Amino acid sequence: MLPFTSIDFYILLGVLILGVQLLKPIYSRFISYSNLLFAITLFYVLFFFTRHLQLIGFAIYSYLIYYIFSFKFKNPHRLWVSLLLALPMILLKVQLNISWLNFAGLSYITFRTIQIFIDRQPDEKPVHPRDYFSFLVFTPTLLIGPIDRWQRFKNNLEEGYRNLNSNLFAEGWQNIALGVLQKYVMAEIVTRYWLQPEDNVHSFLQHINAAFAYTAYLYFDFAGYSSLAVGFGNMLGIKVPHNFNHPYLAVNPQDFWRRWHITLGDWLRDYFFRPIYKWLSGFYSLKKYPLTKQNLSLFFTFALMGCWNGLQHNYIWSGSIFGLYSVIHNTYLIECKKKDNDILFGKLNPKWVQLISTLVMICAAVFAIYVFSGRSGI
Repeated sequence: MLPFTSIDFYILLGVLILGVQLLKPIYSRFISYSNLLFAITLFYVLFFFTRHLQLIGFAIYSYLIYYIFSFKFKNPHRLWVSLLLALPMILLKVQLNISWLNFAGLSYITFRTIQIFIDRQPDEKPVHPRDYFSFLVFTPTLLIGPIDRWQRFKNNLEEGYRNLNSNLFAEGWQNIALGVLQKYVMAEIVTRYWLQPEDNVHSFLQHINAAFAYTAYLYFDFAGYSSLAVGFGNMLGIKVPHNFNHPYLAVNPQDFWRRWHITLGDWLRDYFFRPIYKWLSGFYSLKKYPLTKQNLSLFFTFALMGCWNGLQHNYIWSGSIFGLYSVIHNTYLIECKKKDNDILFGKLNPKWVQLISTLVMICAAVFAIYVFSGRSGI
């Protein structure tokens, strides 16, 4: 039983949350919040997750790598350790069909393991295996995020039962209501009355209609899932980060990734873009070309994002298209700074600039997402 895929999951999570909230005065006296959250997570994995042995096996594998290379070896190369952590995901992406690697949520869990390892401070103590497991496999965010950060999650664990309060519970209800509206009402309406089967799309205008319909469906479905994850996380005392913030108002690619799948955009910036830029800075031939380094880093980052989704051509093309958008926008910004003037809009009214930029960005994002869908024929 995967998160948010059946009514049984909602019943299970509802019962667990009611137990946590109503019995808090009793069990808070003899069990720590960290132990409680671990017990809930392990209970779900053992009795309701379809491939629990694979999931637990990966958690043990990744923790051993994190612990050994963080505390038994001095200054290990981060790239090679990150590749070791990502190895099961990489083998799955190249479609070797290794059954013990194939479980839902592997890609998102892998990102969390890499983040814990890379962000470790020199004087930091090892993450407790209990808390490590709870972070990796936190039930509401297990399947497709949002991609939380260990330090933020750790702060919630330290706050303990104080987060099980009426304010966060009410905020959770609001997020759940929004998620239900997005995922089970709006996404369903788009699917039934707008999004046509692939076999019915032939002409250019039909492809345009299908592109906007699929983007609307993906947004409502994914944003709805994320809102549900945030809401149920709130009710369990975990302040899960929000993943969407009106992406249809974005005015450029950078702004878009600050609004669409926000936690992935932040992760890509910190763990793909910055290391790639640092690596390129080591090439003497590029020292005098900072714009080239920035643009190569941007393009490689989004191309890698496409590969992370899968090695199918539609994912790689979609990531590369988003990378091209970012390269064009970054070059545009640099040229504007050089000439101390907007080289495209000149002195046009800022309101018109914002409107035009938003419309262009919507169309550009729709095209890239339509390629991502595999429906475009590209």
